[in-house]
Amino acid sequence: MYILIKNGLIYDGTLENKPFIGDILIKNNIIKKIDKCITFKDAKIIDAENKLITPGFIDIHRHCDLAVFKKDFGKLELAQGITTIGTGVCGFSFAPYTENSRNLYDYCVPTHGYPVNNIKYSKLSDYIADLKTIAKAVNISTLQGTGSVRVAVKGYSPSAFTESEMKEAQKYINEAISCGVKGFSSGLVYLPEVYNTTEEMKKLFIPCKGKKMIYMPHMRDEASRLAEAVKESIDIAKENEMPLHISHLKALGPDNWGKTLDKAIELIEEAREKKGMDITVDFYPYHGTATTLAAILPVSFLDKPFTDILNEITSHESIKKMRYCYYNPGPNDENINPDFRWSHSMISSLSKSENKKYIGKTIHQCAVEYGYKDEIEFIAHLLKNEDGKIGIVGFNISPDDIIKIAQLPYSLVISDALYDESDTPHPRKMATFTHFLKYYIKDLKILSLQEGIHKLTQMPAERLQFQRRGVLKEGYFADILIFDIDKLGDNSTFDNSNNLSTGMEYVLVNGKIAWKNEKLIGKYGEVLH
Repeated sequence: MYILIKNGLIYDGTLENKPFIGDILIKNNIIKKIDKCITFKDAKIIDAENKLITPGFIDIHRHCDLAVFKKDFGKLELAQGITTIGTGVCGFSFAPYTENSRNLYDYCVPTHGYPVNNIKYSKLSDYIADLKTIAKAVNISTLQGTGSVRVAVKGYSPSAFTESEMKEAQKYINEAISCGVKGFSSGLVYLPEVYNTTEEMKKLFIPCKGKKMIYMPHMRDEASRLAEAVKESIDIAKENEMPLHISHLKALGPDNWGKTLDKAIELIEEAREKKGMDITVDFYPYHGTATTLAAILPVSFLDKPFTDILNEITSHESIKKMRYCYYNPGPNDENINPDFRWSHSMISSLSKSENKKYIGKTIHQCAVEYGYKDEIEFIAHLLKNEDGKIGIVGFNISPDDIIKIAQLPYSLVISDALYDESDTPHPRKMATFTHFLKYYIKDLKILSLQEGIHKLTQMPAERLQFQRRGVLKEGYFADILIFDIDKLGDNSTFDNSNNLSTGMEYVLVNGKIAWKNEKLIGKYGEVLH
């Protein structure tokens, strides 16, 4: 089957080649020819006059490991031009699964949603094999999350790895390498990886040495100790010669805006220029974060398995202890900075109907309106009632810092989308890429359109080594978008977030029309392993 796209303004995804008005001929799933004028009698014609033609957007950071198995998956991705996604991020993947992992799915509900089946994957290759059996709207790749490795080996125990446990963990690392992953993610701010030391992370990745496996951390701190967290990430990656990609770089909290980020960037550029390290970063173009309520509990409070903590959390002794830990933070508790914790943290997702009244309100508002002694008492009772499954949004990122990160030549765009099945998702789930193009590129003009498209296409493809994707080039896979940038609609906002993006006239995945006229036409994605 041939498709001929004609008369569009072609941005090929690179920085080297200037955009030009031309045609693209596609045979099956491959770009056959690109030229200023192509004639081919037996092709389906798509007229792209006065439209842009670009590579499909690539989002290497989405928390949709479970959502991909749902029948309706793909609409909100294709609507904003995403043709390829990366999962297994922030330390979470859904393999390996052992008896120690029995609480993993429950713990991840606020970020990944509810599983569609009861399948438990004993190793990552089983998960990948299952992905290959389903119809996929987009191309999918996964990293191995090291948080899931720790859970599989140790559960949620805060104790250090024993020698035998470390060997078992390394076996899972080797297994992931053997099934074709491009690298590993960690979530050092989340349970159970808050308990991992720097030296343990270095030992864990010994099997990666010399194999160019990327290390993609959600760092231990994104607030006042951001620079220290960046240094730790650099040290871990350097130890085993791993390329480093820092997830969602930011400086949390007003006290840190315009301050800690500069030092972090300085450390990154020093490592890139003086040490020759391969380091990139990513960002999402919103001033609000999204995470779980459990993620802002003080690390010093998490001194036992999470299930035990939840069982006791509403007792007088536990609330007293939690209150002490909040107001006497330890060295790893900077992410709970009180400057933004209660009044800027909004409840975004819950599971029980009796608690829906809290959604859309800050923690401070909930504590006051519903008669709790303070915010700490409120979150203790809510965590207990919801079995820890609570999503929050925090408005704690500087817009100026976002622009500074966006303008770094080694930064690319991600969504960090959560799939918590909330009626009030973070807008980044629905509109990251349309919002970036409409607001940051078209309105603010912080970068040229060519530079903006480059950060959505070629850069993420090269970062995760997606072969023959991310660029419009003869012989490459035909993941292609056709749209008028003036008609793009980033319709999801913090006030009204559950709206699809609009304006993508055509989305082709592997040479077939997957999205047209705001409708899902077909599922043509592949597993990139």
